[in-house]
Amino acid sequence: MSLTLRRRASIGIPVDGSPIKPETFRGRSPSEAARVPLRLGNATAELGELFDVSGDAGDDRLTVEGDLSDVAAIGRELASGTLVVRGDVGPRFAAGMSGGEVELHGSCGDWAGAEMSGGLLRIRGSAGDGLAAAFPGSRRGMREGIVLVEGDAGADVGLMMRRGLIAVRGSVGPLLGRGMIAGTIVACGAVGASPGVGMRRGTLVLAGLDDDGSSLIPPTFARAGCFAFPFLRMYRDHLAGLGFELPRAVSSARFERYNGDLAGGGQGEVLIPSPSVVSPA
Repeated sequence: MSLTLRRRASIGIPVDGSPIKPETFRGRSPSEAARVPLRLGNATAELGELFDVSGDAGDDRLTVEGDLSDVAAIGRELASGTLVVRGDVGPRFAAGMSGGEVELHGSCGDWAGAEMSGGLLRIRGSAGDGLAAAFPGSRRGMREGIVLVEGDAGADVGLMMRRGLIAVRGSVGPLLGRGMIAGTIVACGAVGASPGVGMRRGTLVLAGLDDDGSSLIPPTFARAGCFAFPFLRMYRDHLAGLGFELPRAVSSARFERYNGDLAGGGQGEVLIPSPSVVSPA
């Protein structure tokens, strides 16, 4: 059995969960794992005071269970191994991860996957603001890896994104892909105001818009025409292999292409399904 941490009742004090990742417990027995220090407010506590610890850390897999909404930064800077979390978690979940795989069966607070540079982050619930974004004051958002969200996401998804792939099945808030420099974001549901504002390069695919989505496009973007994009089928097939199904329109429809942001060079693109022309699958 993999090493498992089961949260005891919350005591209402914020917990810094950044040590909670597979690398921390590699080679440790359950009793040794229970002595790992955690920041608890402005004090320090041993992990065993907050979690029941069981199982074996030998397979480089860690499972965390319970109400973790007051625990921040679980999985932060994870580089290898597999982290599975069952329950809602606080902010900065898996921020800065560079490798490995993280799966959350629940929802998370703001800044999940912020500034990540590799690995696979899968969120079965919803995410807050700043998903895979740059932290305030930073100019380096997500640089590599894959983020998959089954539910909704908040504002500033992919802020300052430099590379990688984000796919959100539900709705996303305003300023999707703001200031992105490269990479691809696929939004399968409703989209908030001003997607792509300030982007320099990269691709936003707004696949879930049922009606004419041109009113969403910032005025600093220029329409370039209506096209089929074969590369989208590659994305769809790749994500299907990861168990994440994109809408059929991602690979079968023609898309209206808007280039921008013209205020920053105009080399990015926002793709929205054409309201009138659909090609066969």
